[in-house]
Amino acid sequence: MRIILMMLLPIGDTLFATPGVHALRRRYPDARITALVYPTNKGILDNNPDIDDFLLWPTRQIWTDFLRFPKLFWDIRRTHYDLAIEFANYLIWLSWLAGIPRRSEMNLPKFWWVWPWSGVKWRRRHAAEHYADPVRRLGIPVEETWLRMGPSARDKARAQAWLDNYEVAPGELLVGIHPGGEGLWGRKRWGVQGFTQVADGLSKKLGARIMLMGGKEDAPLAAEIAANSTARIINATGQTTLGETAALAAHCALFIGNDSSPLHIAAASGARVVGIYGITDPRSYHPWMPGGQEGVDYAVVRSTLSCACGFSLIGGITVATWVRLLACPALKTITPDQVLDACIRLIEAE
Repeated sequence: MRIILMMLLPIGDTLFATPGVHALRRRYPDARITALVYPTNKGILDNNPDIDDFLLWPTRQIWTDFLRFPKLFWDIRRTHYDLAIEFANYLIWLSWLAGIPRRSEMNLPKFWWVWPWSGVKWRRRHAAEHYADPVRRLGIPVEETWLRMGPSARDKARAQAWLDNYEVAPGELLVGIHPGGEGLWGRKRWGVQGFTQVADGLSKKLGARIMLMGGKEDAPLAAEIAANSTARIINATGQTTLGETAALAAHCALFIGNDSSPLHIAAASGARVVGIYGITDPRSYHPWMPGGQEGVDYAVVRSTLSCACGFSLIGGITVATWVRLLACPALKTITPDQVLDACIRLIEAE
């Protein structure tokens, strides 16, 4: 049996889909499972034993000629996949044109784009539950719901080299910070000054070392924090792969970040995390730790504005809600003291 996973998703959402992928592998242990991915989110799945191989969607990172997409389509069609799992519903046309006879898709509410009351309960579910739906609709239970991301031995070795290079002692309080996040055109990013004050507060009150992490696009934000903070800073931003980020996060006693992929990678790696939420809904995107407790294993710091926390899973809000949320100044109302207090409570809860 040949199965293709349509996983053209953001990095964090890819991680949320891994419990469903694992359940699929358990049901079909001998199937050939291929994931169609972007170059950007492939790193989440690189060491996942539930996936056999990958197809890369042509983006600017790998674009070489105009025949790249026809070649990809032909590869999909001639492989004669038996089943397509549509983690990205907008690709249904591709699996249909490729002649894949059996497809299972996301369970989106009817008329969600215009009707505010459509799928209200649906919107309150976590994204990890939504991404389990295409597998559950096949009659396959998704019971092991923790997120799956295993750094390779090389990732772990490179992470340890970072710690050794900066002489981070075993047992030393190491706090990871991710100040970036490209989602929603940067509207999920809390202010750099706030992160700087939190880093300084953790250093002064608890003697913490601060490790800044994120992608290359986050480097200017991290550089500004490093330049203005009085804390002892290790700046790894833009210098690590997703696997290395997971390996470094596993060494952190605490990880602080916006609602973006590094926060969820850290949660999957076993770190305690503090997530900062402006317009995204924590019910859909809170750190996913099955069996974990808010206030003990993770904390959510959110705005109290009426327009805040309304953005649920993509494809689950109306056009009017989109417009309202993009103009919402929710993150500006969150203070450094709120975030610092949440951090200290989590550390003291250990």
